[in-house]
Amino acid sequence: MEVTMKKIYKYSAISFALLFMFLAGHAQQRVQLKLGYNINTPTGSAFENLVNKTSFRGVNAELSYPLSNQLSIGLGVAYSDFYQKYPRKTFETKDGTISAVLSNSIQTTPVLAKVNYQLTKAGLIRPYLGAGAGFNVVRYSHYLGEFPGSKTSFKPALGADAGVNIPFFASKQAGLNLGVNFNYLPYDNDIAKNLNNWGVHAGVFFPLR
Repeated sequence: MEVTMKKIYKYSAISFALLFMFLAGHAQQRVQLKLGYNINTPTGSAFENLVNKTSFRGVNAELSYPLSNQLSIGLGVAYSDFYQKYPRKTFETKDGTISAVLSNSIQTTPVLAKVNYQLTKAGLIRPYLGAGAGFNVVRYSHYLGEFPGSKTSFKPALGADAGVNIPFFASKQAGLNLGVNFNYLPYDNDIAKNLNNWGVHAGVFFPLR
């Protein structure tokens, strides 16, 4: 299903606003925001037929509400920009044979409802596991010489991650976050049937109230 970027931003903004208002109004403990940088690599031959290079252009954010010292729920969003340019070759098109350079550009933006479980209640290093489900906003563009084409669509998404939280000495509520993640992103392009990828991320977390 194709959608406009205006609708994508609208629905994403509404989702975050509603969750934030709920968390801010009901939290007995501090609502937490996590911001980070992520590096992701395509997995599977289907995705690699389009792009097989690692993306170093990624960011992530997560808003979470602690249900206990170890369990939290929230909403997360991540963005990765995958790009690859192929050497010039000959292509058959409806207008005939052309010699051109092919470029593929894919942006994935999974928006997930998340559950995180911290394996320890205290300590300098606190390992955790996380899982999420939601939707993925995909922007796929290909450039065949002077003939560009693009498509934006909503697709389902699942995610899992594991890592460690390292609180700052002065505050148990803020610190560093390091981890690894896997994104299961179905897709129905004629060439690629999924956009699955795995990666690493690093960032900071801090309370909002």
